[in-house]
Amino acid sequence: MSYAVLYIMKASGSCTAIARHIERSTQPDNAHPELRHLNRDDFIKYPDGVDGLGEAIQHRLDHAGLTRKIGKNQVLALNILLSSDGDALRRLADEGRLDDWAESSVLWAKETFGEENVVGAHLHMDEQTPHLHVTVVPIVTTERKKKASESNAKKRYRTKSGNAPRLSADSIMTRENLTHFQDTYAEAMERFGLERGIRGSEARHVDQHEYYRKCQIKKKDLEQDVVTLTTEKEQLDTETQSLEKRKAELEMGNRWIEKTIIESKAANKQLTDENAQLAKDKKLLVEYNSTLKETVVGMIEEYKGLETSKEKLSKEVSALEAYKMSVAYDSDYAEYKADIEKYFPDVPDLLIWARYCKHIGFPDSFTQRIIAQQSVPFQGSLYSPEHSQRFSTEHSEAKLERDPDKKHCFILKIDGVSVFQWFRDMARKLIERMGFRQPEPKQRGGIRR
Repeated sequence: MSYAVLYIMKASGSCTAIARHIERSTQPDNAHPELRHLNRDDFIKYPDGVDGLGEAIQHRLDHAGLTRKIGKNQVLALNILLSSDGDALRRLADEGRLDDWAESSVLWAKETFGEENVVGAHLHMDEQTPHLHVTVVPIVTTERKKKASESNAKKRYRTKSGNAPRLSADSIMTRENLTHFQDTYAEAMERFGLERGIRGSEARHVDQHEYYRKCQIKKKDLEQDVVTLTTEKEQLDTETQSLEKRKAELEMGNRWIEKTIIESKAANKQLTDENAQLAKDKKLLVEYNSTLKETVVGMIEEYKGLETSKEKLSKEVSALEAYKMSVAYDSDYAEYKADIEKYFPDVPDLLIWARYCKHIGFPDSFTQRIIAQQSVPFQGSLYSPEHSQRFSTEHSEAKLERDPDKKHCFILKIDGVSVFQWFRDMARKLIERMGFRQPEPKQRGGIRR
């Protein structure tokens, strides 16, 4: 269960500082400018001619019917912070109920402090935890509690109406009222899955200025860490250069070993050929030693000749049959190919791309959509024949587009560039991440554009 957070801060003087923070006229260190467009300030409409929160506070003071002069250090407004933990508010945002939560919080403030006293409401979505700033001018009509010195004073002043409007933050922020505010706000937030905080908890809200002070300290620590890491990086770069030099030396040694292996293989082949020649000579000697069996050998040779003639005739018959079938097939195939080129001129190049898609790793279902010239989002790895390497991607999009320069030809594009350029870019990024100089890509067979 998450808690409904309610915190009230007093604002005195011109309220300029708190207005700058709330209206984002200055950029806080803990806010993200790229998320500022998610903020809202349209819960309360300013009166005609009023521009900004500071003027809205002054407008309420001017039209509240105050009879007493406002003191120099008197509290002019209360900044009421309404929030919860980040997980709870993100859950409400995912459910589409965050605006409802903010509007219900503003409604609670109007019912609690008076609609005319609520002069501003700003929802901040650009900080780590979303929260709502409600600005209240503490105008009350309850009778002021007299001090003991006033009760004992001999001089009497003109009695003022007990329910006359007056500016008094202390009358609002009594211990009883603060407890009552926590109770009623928690009741209003029950339908959003938020409950009241623990009574008597020692947890305290971190003041905004204290929070920024800690942020500055962390920033200086991080800057020092950056300096340290930069020094360590330079050391690592030096070590990397040393390792690369050692690697070059090892590669040179490997090339010498490879050369020696090639020479050894050549010598071994020569010995193998000589051994084969010796075996052949031995065979001839054996044949010469068989002259005593000339008759048998002659019959055997004659038989072999007949078998050879029979085999030759069979091959010739088979060749004639195959030629006959080939002529018929070539005729049908030529007619079929001519019809395809005439009525479906795109098919030959589409078949080539279909085979290429299958070769680099697209499944048949994706290949069918690509050949249909549809945009196909995908993730995973593809094989580059040019680099003999598989490259992975978390999210990319493949599409087969017509070649603007060649009729009835197509170009496979991934993320808006040709597949061949995409593979080269992926190879370059991989090499850069490894810290090596990019080698010349291998030239292999396959489709080229």
